[in-house]
Amino acid sequence: MTMATYTLEGFIADLDRLTRDEPSPHVITERVAPLLARLVKNPVAVPAEFRRRPPGQRRGRYMLHRAPRFNVTSVIWGPGETAGAHNHETWGVIGVVDNEIDETRYHVAEGLPGGKARLAVKTVVRHTPGAVSCLVPGDEVHAMHNPTDRDTVEIHVYGRDLAGLRRKMWDADGTEKPLISPKYTNC
Repeated sequence: MTMATYTLEGFIADLDRLTRDEPSPHVITERVAPLLARLVKNPVAVPAEFRRRPPGQRRGRYMLHRAPRFNVTSVIWGPGETAGAHNHETWGVIGVVDNEIDETRYHVAEGLPGGKARLAVKTVVRHTPGAVSCLVPGDEVHAMHNPTDRDTVEIHVYGRDLAGLRRKMWDADGTEKPLISPKYTNC
């Protein structure tokens, strides 16, 4: 018996059903993770124009589906591209479609002298195609790095729209800075 190919449309329908009555970020991410793992095994589920960076840009960010309880985006990291330590202010599930990416997770102790924070590395993981990472409030501060010379393609699912959302990022010395994500490339 062959299993039907899992599509973006099927994934979105499943997300809508899963998030409709479930308030717990832990439960949502636990249930979404295996579905996203299934979806990222089908790279063509994401249209080709949303699997490549815009010409001349280091990163591509495309909105694939926007809904009141979640959104689905594709993110393309150019070779060597990084995003320093940052938070999300929501739950999230990230799946690697193509290539690989390093994720460093942090424990953040805020309120140190000088308005700084201490970032202690919790884990460093190299995610390969099919890998999924879950973010929940209290465990959602991470940094990302594409260590390769090829683009890395991911699907990101968040409980809130990150465009315009006030978040935080930290320099290596613990200095906190505001982070407001820009609009998506396609909207």
